[in-house]
Amino acid sequence: MGLINQIILLQEVDNKLFEIKKLLGDLPSKVEELTENEDNVKLSLENKENELKETSVSINSNETLVESTSEKINSLKDKLIDGSISTNKEYDAMMETIDFEKKLLSEKENELIELMSKKEELENEIEVDTSALDGIIIELNSKKDALNTKMEEVAEEKNALESERQTVAKNIDQDTMSKYSEIYEARKGLVAVEILDGSCGGCGAMVPPQLVNEAISQNIVYCGNCSRFLYKTEN
Repeated sequence: MGLINQIILLQEVDNKLFEIKKLLGDLPSKVEELTENEDNVKLSLENKENELKETSVSINSNETLVESTSEKINSLKDKLIDGSISTNKEYDAMMETIDFEKKLLSEKENELIELMSKKEELENEIEVDTSALDGIIIELNSKKDALNTKMEEVAEEKNALESERQTVAKNIDQDTMSKYSEIYEARKGLVAVEILDGSCGGCGAMVPPQLVNEAISQNIVYCGNCSRFLYKTEN
């Protein structure tokens, strides 16, 4: 089989594979997109759950510190009135200590409020993400089922065509294959066209008689206008 006939056959196979791809529609890309979304939401959930754990630990630590600091302040205040302080110097030192502990208590109470707010925010975000993840998983499973059903319907034909394509492509040199691929993409699958009444069957441009004769001889010729492969069956 001549090279041009191999190109024509490859075009037929590729167009049949393209029809199968159209049959599958956007399901493959949708499955890929949903899978990526699922992974992203799972990662986001994992990070937020870890952050929530760390925040809860900080809350417990701050609550303990607030409680112990409050008790310490109360204990120091008791000493002011139980006669434990006998000099002004001791009194001033005690007041300075109490003021320091009050400042620390205020800081920790503010931190605690911020941490509690952060915890609530994280819990809400986790709830929203979990709900979103459930929706993504349901849709993803539905799309996967639909894709698998369609894949099963065309699997035998698709495998046969892919096998045939490999066989045909082996008989075409690399340079010609590269040219074929460029034209296939640029001309939406119409790579090789017949010369009809001296014109390109793809774009309608006139084909010089010399090229017509070469095409009849099954030499590789191209349309000077659209660059498609040309062939001609001798009448």
